[in-house]
Parts: sequence; C-alpha cells; structure tokens
Amino acid sequence: MSRDQHPSLDIRGSTSSLLAGKRIVHCIAGSVAAIRAPEIARLLLRHGADVIPVMSGAATRIIHPDIMHWATGNRAVTELTGALEHVALAGNVAHKADLMLLAPATANTLGKIAAGIDDTPVTTVITTGLGEHIPLVVVPAMHLSMYNQPFVQENIKRLRDHGITVLLPEISEGKAKIPETAEIVDAVIGMIGSSRSLAGRKVLVTLGRTVEYLDPIRVITNNSSGKMGAAMAEAAAISGACVTIIAGKHQASLPRASRIIETGTSAQMHDAVMAELAAEKYDMVIAAAAVGDFMPVKKASGKISTKENETISVQLVPTPKIIDRIRDKAPDVFLVAFRAISGLTKEKRREDAADRMSRARADLIVVNDTSVPGAGFETDTNKVEVVCKGGELFDLPMGSKKSVAVRVMNIIAEQYMFVKEKGAAAGKAPRDLRA
Repeated sequence: MSRDQHPSLDIRGSTSSLLAGKRIVHCIAGSVAAIRAPEIARLLLRHGADVIPVMSGAATRIIHPDIMHWATGNRAVTELTGALEHVALAGNVAHKADLMLLAPATANTLGKIAAGIDDTPVTTVITTGLGEHIPLVVVPAMHLSMYNQPFVQENIKRLRDHGITVLLPEISEGKAKIPETAEIVDAVIGMIGSSRSLAGRKVLVTLGRTVEYLDPIRVITNNSSGKMGAAMAEAAAISGACVTIIAGKHQASLPRASRIIETGTSAQMHDAVMAELAAEKYDMVIAAAAVGDFMPVKKASGKISTKENETISVQLVPTPKIIDRIRDKAPDVFLVAFRAISGLTKEKRREDAADRMSRARADLIVVNDTSVPGAGFETDTNKVEVVCKGGELFDLPMGSKKSVAVRVMNIIAEQYMFVKEKGAAAGKAPRDLRA
C-alpha cells in the first residue's frame, strides 16, 4: 500500500476482478436501509470496483458520510459545489462512471427520477448520468404500503420502460426490503462485469416443478425445488444476458433483475413458453423445469372424499412435452435441456442423454443422477454431466448448485458462441472448464 492510499483499498479485488477498472457511483437515499450501504459498497470493492458514494441530505442523517469514506476509500459527495461533482462523476467527461447504483431508493427519490427532478446530489448525479446513457440499477426499500401505492408502482414501471434496472424487493414483515447484498452485486456484475460472454443475449429459463390437480386440493407433482434452475438463471444474468424466467412451483430465490412469469400446471407452463417464444426472439432457452409427465384425464370438481371412497382409480394421459416443441417455435434458438435420471449405469445414462437430446433437438443436455447423495431434488448441492451435441462430455464434480451452474454456464456460453458465430452445425469441444 502506498503512503497516500486509503487502507480500505487493500481489499479491492480480494474476491474477484470481475469489476476491475469499473467506476461505480453508489447513490444513497434517505431510507433506514442506508445502513446496508457500507456492506454493499465493500462487496463491490472486493470485486475490484472503484466506488464513489453520493448521499442525499436525508441519508447523511442515517449514516455518517465518514462511514462511506471508510467503506470505499473515497470521500462521499454530500453537496454539489463549484467543482461540478455531478458532471465529474457522470457527465460528458473522459472518466465518467460505468454504472450508477441507487441503493437504497426511497419512494420520494423514485418519483423524482421518473419525473426528471434533480434537487439533491443523488438525483442530480442520476439525471446527469442518464443523459449520458450510463446504466442505472435501482434498489427500492420502503414500507410495503408505500411500495404498493399505485403512483409508486407507475414510477417503477416508467423507469423500467426506459431501460433502467429495478430490483424486486424482499417482502417481509410488512416492508419492501432490499435484497441480499450478494444479489445486488450480482446484478451489477451482470451489467458491467468482465465475464460477460452472453452480453446482450436474451435467455429464457424454465425452472421448478409443475402440478396436476386430482381435485381442488390434491395434486400429482415431483420434488424439484427449482434451485438449480434459479442458479442457472443467475449465472446467465452474471454472464450479461437479459433473463426471463418461467417458473413452476419452487422454493428458490430468483434473480431479482429477471422478468418472472409464474405458472402452475404443465399446460400453463407450456402456454407461457410458447407465448414468450412467439412474442420475443430469444437467443437461448435453458429448460431446467421438472415438468410432470402425466396428468389426470379429469379433475374432480370437489375434494375427493376418503369417507365415501375406499379406493379410487385415476386415468392419466401424457402432458405436453414442452422441450420437444421449443425447436418448432424457435428454430434458431440455442436449446439447453435438463435431464434427471436415477440409478442408471454410466453407459445407460449417456445413451439416455443422447436419446433425449436427439428427440428435443437440443444443442446440449445437463444430466444429474438423483440417486447420488447430494445430487437429487431439494438439495443445495449438485453433481452433473454436460453432454454436447458433438458428443463431448464434461463430468463436473459435486458442488453448490450456484458453483455448478457457473461451470455449466461457461460450457454453454462457449458452445453457444461457437455454434452461433462460426455457423457450425455441431458443437465444438470447449476448453476445459471443469476446474
């Protein structure tokens, strides 16, 4: 450390270099959630970013500017002077910010940005930056009644309509709370991080399980938690993709920067997927949902009584095979299939994967054996094999679903770039990404 360097800068890049060389203006509005700002700034710093705090007057009454100076190594901007701080940070200058992060954002500040009002250091910097087309990530935090207020929702929609990323809050205890720090930082990395192999690509991810109703209460379903699909969606977003999620039932935390479409039955998921593929031109579909194979011919109108029925017979018919219909709707899409099997030998497992990939006309398939401890449903870990259309196979080690998803996404991105940019009919073995 040089004599003039702030001691906090010793941690810069200690986690990764994904934000190395990136200048981020961290705007802080006057929500009590401002107490989270130092933690957010420190994690950005650990990923290599240069973080400059800008605080509204209300924010300085919640946390002292010296705390943000400590957290970032940069003095907080708390007023605009003749030095034209807003122009120096976000104007038409050589070293303007790469991204602006408003975390937390109050209802008041949201409204001002949506209306083009700039009367605080925060809103003036953001107005200037938007005029220079600097990306903005907004993280609302307020009481739930305020968040649900129609005009606040209109302002959020207006920001999104203008290309501004607004992260969904965590709804808890009657409040719209800001998400976990890692989720906020992941959204930033997804927009400007150095690992942006899918930058600008549109990716559709299905996840979770479907349910088929026997009666209004009872269902036929499976044990998929949706966690692996959510991890894949997050990995795609971190790679720079614009992600849309079609979710069945799940117990996963979904990336908040993604657009999310909730479904329940296999028919609902089928219709949602087909509608999305008709409405948008997607570059990639990651079909990670565990869609049920059968559904009852008829759903009982009321709860089936066990008192009146000692036994019941249910006639089942196959559900629509969503994965087999994607290629018909989107012939040029890069299609990633997922396959859960149980107890097959290595040879049978790979034969099954090749057959499933052929029938779906997929470019790549991810296979996991649910009989392996830690690799089944409802776990936080996974072990998978990735089989490419050209026959290449990657046997990835057990790891957290998030870490496995990152490795799988690296392979997918390599295959996608080769197939799409080189125009190859079959995949090419990517470099070894298993480490």
